Parts: sequence; C-alpha cells; structure tokens
Amino acid sequence: MRVIEQARLWFREGNSDKVYEIDLVEVAAGQHVVNFRYGRRGGPLKDGTKTPLPLSLDKARGVYKKLVDEKVAGGYQTGPVTAAPAPAPVASGSPYRSPPVVHTPSVAQQLIGKLRMGARSPSPLGPVMWRVADLDLTEAEPVVLELLASQFVPTELEPNAWRHLLVAALARMGSAAAVTPLANLITDARTPRHLVDVARIAIARIDPVRSKEIALQRLPQNLSALYTRGDGPALARAVEEALTSDPMKVRDPIVALYAINDAVARPAVLAVARVARLSNVEAAIVRTLFRLAEIRRDGELYALIARRIDAHRGHTRPFSPLTRNYLRRRVARYLRRLGHVESADYVPMAAAILLGYEDDDTPDPKRGVFNHTYDRYAAYHAFNQILFTHSSRYEKSHHELSVWRVKGRYRPGDPPPPEREEAFPALWDRAPATLWELILKSGATPVLEFATRALRANHAFTQALRDDQLALVMSSGHLIAQRFAFDIARQRSLNVTLARGALSSDLPEAHNWVVTWIDANPEATVGDPDMLAMIVTGKTQAVREATLRLLRARPIADDIARSASVRAIAILLGLGDTPANAERASGAVATLLRSFEAQLREVSAEVLRDMLKHPLAALGELAGELVLRHAHRDTLPVDLIETMLASKFATVRTLGGRVLAATPPEVAKDDLEALVMFATSGNAELREATRTLLGEVAKRYPDVGRTLADRLIDALLKTQPPGAPAHIVTLLKAELAPVLPQKPAQTILRLIGALSPHARDAGGLLLHQLAPDDIGLDDIARLASHENLSVRQGAWALARASVSRYRIAPVALAKLLDSDWEDTRQFAIGFIRDDIGGDKLSADAIITICDSIRPEVQDLGKSLLHQQFREADAPRYLERLAEHPSTNLQLLVSTLLDRAFDFGTDIQKLQILVPYFATVLSQVNRGRVAKERVLALLRREAAKSHEAAAVLAPLLDRQSATAAITQKHPIIATMVDVHHLYPDVPLPISIIVPAPPAKPGALHSRPKGAS
Repeated sequence: MRVIEQARLWFREGNSDKVYEIDLVEVAAGQHVVNFRYGRRGGPLKDGTKTPLPLSLDKARGVYKKLVDEKVAGGYQTGPVTAAPAPAPVASGSPYRSPPVVHTPSVAQQLIGKLRMGARSPSPLGPVMWRVADLDLTEAEPVVLELLASQFVPTELEPNAWRHLLVAALARMGSAAAVTPLANLITDARTPRHLVDVARIAIARIDPVRSKEIALQRLPQNLSALYTRGDGPALARAVEEALTSDPMKVRDPIVALYAINDAVARPAVLAVARVARLSNVEAAIVRTLFRLAEIRRDGELYALIARRIDAHRGHTRPFSPLTRNYLRRRVARYLRRLGHVESADYVPMAAAILLGYEDDDTPDPKRGVFNHTYDRYAAYHAFNQILFTHSSRYEKSHHELSVWRVKGRYRPGDPPPPEREEAFPALWDRAPATLWELILKSGATPVLEFATRALRANHAFTQALRDDQLALVMSSGHLIAQRFAFDIARQRSLNVTLARGALSSDLPEAHNWVVTWIDANPEATVGDPDMLAMIVTGKTQAVREATLRLLRARPIADDIARSASVRAIAILLGLGDTPANAERASGAVATLLRSFEAQLREVSAEVLRDMLKHPLAALGELAGELVLRHAHRDTLPVDLIETMLASKFATVRTLGGRVLAATPPEVAKDDLEALVMFATSGNAELREATRTLLGEVAKRYPDVGRTLADRLIDALLKTQPPGAPAHIVTLLKAELAPVLPQKPAQTILRLIGALSPHARDAGGLLLHQLAPDDIGLDDIARLASHENLSVRQGAWALARASVSRYRIAPVALAKLLDSDWEDTRQFAIGFIRDDIGGDKLSADAIITICDSIRPEVQDLGKSLLHQQFREADAPRYLERLAEHPSTNLQLLVSTLLDRAFDFGTDIQKLQILVPYFATVLSQVNRGRVAKERVLALLRREAAKSHEAAAVLAPLLDRQSATAAITQKHPIIATMVDVHHLYPDVPLPISIIVPAPPAKPGALHSRPKGAS
C-alpha cells in the first residue's frame, strides 16, 4: 500500500476551524482507493472513503480531484494550516474593562469527566456511555480505550455488558488508534461472540479496506467466489439455501458480509433478515443483525427486522411475547435517545421505521376489556412514539405491552388535528427531503398526515419542488398525498405536466381545475396534442365531455389530431387492469372514436396488436373497431384476426367474427385455422356471425370445406366450449352436408359410442358411409337400438344393404325385432316381410322371433310359423317354445302336441315336456284351451304305457293338490285310470270298492250283535 497523492485543506470562519485531508492510495496492483479524514484542527479526525470498492488509477484520480474541487468550492483552502489570528488588543485609553468570561463545561467535557472519575462518578456510567455513543463523541476515544484496557467494571453492570458498551461506542467514534485494541479483543478466545461481532463492525468503519480482506477470508469458498465475481443476486440465493440446510453455519458468513456491506454483499444480508425464521435457531442470526444494525444506525436493516418482530405472533422462545415487547421498547428507546442528542441519524432511522407499515397490513380498530379504544396502528410502539409523542389523540397504554390507545373524545376515523404531534419536530423540519420521501413512498395514513402537515409550513421547499414531482404524486400517490401536491400545484400556472398529474388524480377538484382551464383557453388546448390526448382519456366523464365540447366548436389540424390520437392510445395502453381503469378506458374509447375516427383509420398493425393483447377489454374493442374501419384492411396481417378470435373478451371475439365474416371467401379459404376457430369458439355471436362465411367457403371450395368438416368432426371427440358441439352438428347437417368427409369405420363407431350426444349425432350422419362388410350384424342391431334417431336410421340402411347376410344368419333378425325403440321394431317387421321374405327363414329364426316377450313380435313369429310350418320342424318348435311364459305361445305349442311326437314310443320327449305341462296347468284364470288340450294329452299318454304313467304320475300328484276345482275331476279321473291299468305306479289316491246294495227290508233289520 502506498500513497500516490495527498491534499491538505483547511477552513476557518468565526469559531469554526476545520481541516480536511484527502489521500489517493494504491492498495494493490491496479487497485486504488480515495480516503479522507476531517475534523477540528488539533483534535482527532474522522475517517471515511469515497471508494467502497477499489478502482483503476484513472477512475480513482477522477474521484480524488472531484472531491478536492468540491471542498475548494465549499470554501476550503489548500496549503499549510496557519494559526488563528490573535484577538485585537483593547485600547489602553478605554475607561471600562469587561470582566473575564467563565465558560461552563460543554456536554462532551462533562461526559468525559464522568468517565474519568470511574467508580467516583456521581452518575451511572452505563447511560453515560450510551450518551457518548449517541453523540459520536470522538474526543472521548482515549478515555474509552483506557477503560477497555483496564479491569474496571461499574458495579451496576455485568463485565460483558460493560465491555459491549465500550466496543459499541468505539464502533461509532473510534479512530485508527482503536484498531489494535479491537483486534486483540477479537483474537482473545475468552471474548464472547457478540462482542467479537461488534468489534469487527467497528474495525470495518475505521479501516474498511483491511476489514474487507479479513471478512473475505472468513467466507466459505463458494460464497467468496460469488462475491469476487460480483454476483449479488446469486450470493443472496446461496446464503438463503445455506440458511435452509444448515442455519448454524450461516451466522459468521452473514456477519462477515455485513462487515463488507457493499452493493454485492448487502442483498444477501437483507435476504437473510427477510426470510430467517423467528421460531428456531435462525432467530439468533436475526437478533445479531438487529444488534449490529442498531450500532451502525442502518435504518433499512433495522426497520426491516423491527417490522418483522412487530408482525411475529409466536408464543415460544427465542421471540416470545416478553422478548418481543422488550425489543419494541428498545427500538423506541433508541430512537428517543438519538432524538434527544439531535443526531442527524434520527430522521433517517425514524423514516425507515415509518415506511415499514401500510394501511393494508393493519387490523381494524377495536375496543379493549376496559372499554379503551385501540386504533389500527395501536400495537406498533415505535411507530406511535415517532408520530404521536405530543398528540392529543393517542397515549401510551401499558408499559409492558407497548401499545397505544385513543384518549379524549377522539374516535378512529375523525380528521387529525391541525397541530404537530410528532416527536422532535425541529429535527424533521431540518429534513424536508425525507418528509417528501415519506409522501412518495408511504402507504400508511398516519404517516402521510404527519408528513404533509409538517411539510406544508416549509414554503421554501415546496416551492422548489418541480412540476414533474408534483404530477407524479398527483397521479400515483395516496389520496392524502394527491391533495397535498394539488394544493401546491394549483398555486402555479397550469401546464401539460401539471395537467397530466391532475387528470390522473382521484380528486374531482383537480379535474375541474383542468376543465376550467380548457374552457378558458380553447385555442391553447386544441394546439397541444399532449393536452388533447390527456383530456380525451380523462378519468371522469366531465373531462371527456369537455373534450367533445371543445372539438365540436373548433377544427383541429390534421397533424395535431393524428399526434393526439396516437398519444391517447399510448396513455390507454399504460393503464393497469383495475375496475376504475376499465371504466375510464371504455369512456375514452367512445370519445376517441367520435373525435379522431379519421386519424385512427391508419393505426399501424403493431399498435393494434398491442391493444388486442391489453388486459382491458375496451382497448381490444377499439382495436376491433379500427380493424373494421381501417383504410388498408385488406393488407393487415392475418394474425390480427387470429388474436381477436383468441381474445378472452367475448366482445372482441365478436368483432373478430365480424371482420372475418366480411372477409371474401377467396381470402378466408387460406386460413383454415381461423375457420376452425370460428366454428369451435365459445362465443355464440362469433359462431353465428361466421356461419354464412363457412357455408360460402364450403360451396365454392369443396376441398377446403371437406377438410374443415373433417377437422370439426374430430373436434367433437374432444372437450369444446359450451354451445360449440351443437353448432358443429348443425353445420354438418346444413352448410357442410354436401362436403362431409369419408371417415374410417373405426372413427364412425367411436363417434357413435362417444359420451357426447353431439358426437353421436355426427356419427349418425356418417353411418351411411359404412359398407355392409364393415360392421357385424350384431353391431347393426345395437346401432338400430341407439337413442339417436340418425344413428338408428343409418342402421336401417345398413340392414337393407345386408339382406344376403341376414338370409345366411336369419337369427340375427331377432335382435332387430327386440329393440327398445318402436320405430326400429316396425322397421324390422317390414324388413322381414318385404326384404328378407318369410320363406327364407329357418325354424330356428322363427323360433327366436316367437321367443320375444313383445306381443307384436310374437304375432309376427306365430304368423311366420303358420306360413312356413313343416311337420319335420314340429318337434323343434315344441321343444324350443315349450317354456315360453306367454299364454299365446303356450296355446300355439298346444296345437303342436299331437303333431310333434309319438310319445308312446319316445318317453324321453314326453319327459322334456313335463315342465311345459306344469306351466300351462298352473296358469290362473288363463289358457283354458291350452289346459284342456294338455289334460287330454296327459290322459291319453298316461294310459299308453307303464313308462309314460310313471313319468306323468308326479305331475298329476302335484296338480291334483294345486289345481282349481274345475281341473281336479279330469286329473283324478286320469289318476284312477292309471291306477287301474298300472297299480304299482305310486299315486296319491286310494280306490274304495262300494258295498253291494241292501235287500228290501234290510234297512229295518239289525245285524247280529248290533246295538
């Protein structure tokens, strides 16, 4: 390290006698820094640097010369420092000599004196040391170093607490003389870690270059590499990841980065302060940063951590409720100490605290247990102390809870009083720029009330504010800030900048201010395209109506109108997606179309595209109207229409439909994607508006229409917007019917089997494309029973085309006849009679038809059976139909009994028919004729052979017990006949031979032995 160039400057005026030293130093090859020292002549000098990071020689020399010139311009002189001139001697002839003036000891001398007294000090040394640190009292450094080297500890403090006060004081006002004692403290293994952290921060202020080198050595390799590369965001992410994986290893790197505290290291420190949890070991890191930020008076970091402590709601250590309340009080107490010593750091620190709160983050006012009222910010102690120390509205409630309550007759929501309420108003008056920053950035109503009230009296500052600063606050600030800025602006002459801010504000009086000016200065307004654009896009209807009045009365030059229209569109494009902006844009669009329609006919395609993509519907609607009215509509890019069709706003899609509907078919045919989008749009107006165009394209260009129909049919197999599937089907049935594409059988069957009824409709339309061999007879029967009429009709056509196949497999006809749909059954009956022919049906087919449970099908089967009956088929008819439950078919079977079998020689066939006999005989009040035929058969067959009697005996036994009285006689008679013929066949009857008739007179005689 070597000094390349030095400058020694001095300044003397009145009692002020100051020196300023500047060094240009080479710290390494090609790396240079500019350091400076300043203070009173003869006293210790404070150190600083203008280059947190080393620079090249040329850049560093530029910084050096700039600093020298700045000091010379401020009144400093170069060259050797001369002694102060001696006071002028008093004239010897003067009759009066003033007594010597006795100066009271200064505050600094008093504090240093108390420290030198040590244990003999009349005041506790802890508060004294706080005051020394708060005042940045450099004169006290020798005493503080002496106390640090000694073994003296005040009786009211613990040793480590006392040393912490000493080191913290050195961190504020120490010089190079303190580096060695602080370094020894760091290397001492007995030094607590928190003292080591403070000592490192102290050295970082005194010797930042050397401190940075040491801090980089303490960083892990990966973090050091990221810092060297200058990648602050990556360094912050790496520290966050390390905090998640192993929090215990993050503390030392964070302290090292905070010691460096430059543009690369600081984002990582702030990231840890934001994301570290307050409920586990990570809280120790937050507590360390809180302590170091307090010592360094780092308002941003200190306020960030203080706000997190305020918002924390945990009930366990390390940030329990008691700890949180203590830290809240500590923040307020520290700010109060800075204010009492009139520290220049009070206002920045207090402003950082105030900017940490927003109205949206606070709860509603509430009443306490003892009927006290607590306003929205009641729980934030430091916040309330800054703003309401001298308030007549609020007072501190409970010391331990650190909350503020409403006092007096004030109620939340009442207007604030006109008098100042904040702590240390004189300090705020010295910092109007900070008050203005609060107005710009704060979203807390109490902060804005305080800042605007404090700044209103500072006329010099408010009059120096630029028009663009006032316009910014009026356009984007809080309502309180808008009113404050407007009160200043209305005292000035209205110009474009102020008009823009006033028109963008939420203040009706600001809008009226502009309208009044417009009415009074029409010529100036119509000649200014900026002003025209702003009033055309005005926030209120009153402003836009003033525009219409102005434009109706006076012509506008074409170039000004064109410029104003373009600027108005630019203003609308800058609006965000809010309900208020939506209403504003809607009204502005209507005014634009009425005022600048001719100029808007030539808006570029790029601007139209930006308008269509804007989140406000009104801009998309304006773009659609401009496309319809465009002077060169035929040359506009096709993607504009596609963007309109893909818009999330139905009105914009409808306009796109109108544009495309007006497109010639020879142009529309080349954009198949747009045609498909039309037909499948969720916007009903868009679909209907383009229906005629689709039909015209299909009519004039069949190949395009066929491709379009093919795409739409495939679209039915996917989810579509509501209403679109039905629209597609109507297109296929009407406009696209002549150009229906040829689809594979698999696709048609998939459509028919789809869950969507519209897809099934489309499948029905295409069903006629199937050849008879593409589908089985069972599938035809299934389709003929489809709930969709067009599908059933298509199945009928397929059946007529499959006559030869049905004649080969006539049994399949039964499934057609057995359909749940009356129209299909009627078709099948006619199809069999007229197309198949009854003479082509086999006995099995007729039996299958007869086997139906539907009366009309049974009638057809009986008719076919009588027409096509052959004796050889009688046994099959009888065997297959015997078990049918219908009485009609049972009667038909009974007619076949004598023609089917010779039961006398075929006992097995007789046994097969026993269930049939039982079914017929079990009918109640039905089938009388069939019963008589069966009973006659049973009596005849039971008498033919012993085997037949044995087969029929159980049936006769069962029926004799269950049959009606009218059937019992023939059954019993049959059983008697069987008993006489075959006595060994078991029957439930006993034959009793009647006694012979008695002789005449026998009735009067008594047998022997009778009584």
